[in-house]
Amino acid sequence: MIVFVSGAVRSGKSEVAEACAIRLASVGRVHYIAAAPADDGEMAGRIRRHQERRAATAARWVVWEAPFSSRGLTASLRADDVVLLDCLTTWWAAELFAGDDWKTMKTADEAARRLLDEVRAWAGRCRAVVVVSNELFSGGVPDDEGTFRYMKTLGWLHQQLVAAARAAAVVECGLLRVKKGRWPQ
Repeated sequence: MIVFVSGAVRSGKSEVAEACAIRLASVGRVHYIAAAPADDGEMAGRIRRHQERRAATAARWVVWEAPFSSRGLTASLRADDVVLLDCLTTWWAAELFAGDDWKTMKTADEAARRLLDEVRAWAGRCRAVVVVSNELFSGGVPDDEGTFRYMKTLGWLHQQLVAAARAAAVVECGLLRVKKGRWPQ
């Protein structure tokens, strides 16, 4: 099962996704993919708050920090585990811009398909995958080539994941608005 959670930066989507993953993994582990590097003071503070929030729960967290091995994660999953990817936008940027994949639309599309296949592989091995992603499209798409390819393929990834998801929601100001399916209870 895939659950998709989107929203603007600092909308509360991570907290909503963490609560969902904990409910879904009632007896299993939650594999938390921390895709954002602590590359400045603000991000380090945000990461610390996420860590403190997770530590305050009774969930059994297994943290995979970026860069992480998708194959290693897939191999370690058990049927009752849940994967929480926080967040797709950061992981996708790191994957796309790590090499030359972004330089043509064909290679960017191939990289997006590989990433989607990885998420599907996780979903096939565990109870659920909860994907967190930022809503980046309300301000339009910039003209520069790299950002355009990133946003175009991210939009495609969003569409594919929502199509495959059992539930999809948007978080605005901490409020969950379910757009597809029934929110896991």
